[in-house]
Amino acid sequence: MKKFMLAAAMAALSYCGANAQEYSLRFSTSQVNPNEPIVKAMKTFSERVEKRSDGRISITVMTGDQLGAQKKVNEMVMSGASLLSATDYGQLGQFVPDMSILAGPYVYPSLEATDRLFASDLYKELSGKLEAQGIKIIMPNGLFGYRHIISNKPVRTPADLSGVTIRVPSSPIMMATFGSYGARPTELPWGDVYNALQTGVVDAAEGPFGSIAGAKLNETRKVISKTGHQIMFTAWVASTQLFNGLPEDLQKILLEEGQTIAQELTQMTLETDDAYAKQLSDSGVEIVTDVDIPAFVEASRVAYDKVPNITPGIYDRVQKAMAE
Repeated sequence: MKKFMLAAAMAALSYCGANAQEYSLRFSTSQVNPNEPIVKAMKTFSERVEKRSDGRISITVMTGDQLGAQKKVNEMVMSGASLLSATDYGQLGQFVPDMSILAGPYVYPSLEATDRLFASDLYKELSGKLEAQGIKIIMPNGLFGYRHIISNKPVRTPADLSGVTIRVPSSPIMMATFGSYGARPTELPWGDVYNALQTGVVDAAEGPFGSIAGAKLNETRKVISKTGHQIMFTAWVASTQLFNGLPEDLQKILLEEGQTIAQELTQMTLETDDAYAKQLSDSGVEIVTDVDIPAFVEASRVAYDKVPNITPGIYDRVQKAMAE
């Protein structure tokens, strides 16, 4: 009888231990500046998840590509590593080509329209395909910013980019976009952009005001042209295998906190965008506003047909989802 009671007690302890299992995750981003909205949002998200989970999930934010470039980190996530990655849909298009559309040039008519897209059956379909590849989206739609071009001359039309070597993220749609402008797009990790501009490896780069200021790219180039060629959303992802192995209550915490922080990040980004633009202007950067946006929109159309393995008609489906 004593042996039975001892065995039962040990089993109960084992069961409680399993329920109380702790998960330690690292959360990777390319951004370095702790004042950038995305870094603040990642830290807030991590603190809330740890608090709500009573410490069962602890998350360490790793900035500046400490774990490697986004492509490498996303591949690690897909393989089941205990990581979260702050990535974007251009990067995720490497795994599900149709996701590239969500990082396409001038694809979104308004921020309000994007809310309809991310709540649509089409988005569920695309994110489901990504999940089947091993990558689970925890936070789908935090605004990272409107992307512009920093160079040593004004860029008012696509013709101004002819022959210009410009750094772009490792993203099929971005490569196609700048190729359609006549530029020479070059994929580089964000952490390498400053040196690439400084040494002349690339002539120009592109990104949101906050990222340009955070990386101090204004020390290497003094002209920013407000092309707004991409409204970029960050998607935070985990391994499907890791997520499915979590208890349901922890899954719920991650998803709920992801939805909450997405709204807060979008608001923070909108509130700080003008401040970063002023900061750059005050540092001596010329902000070019008389950009021929219709010319860029027209030149961008062919980019969607140049993304490898993209499904015919997916662009129209995205537009329809936002119109409904």
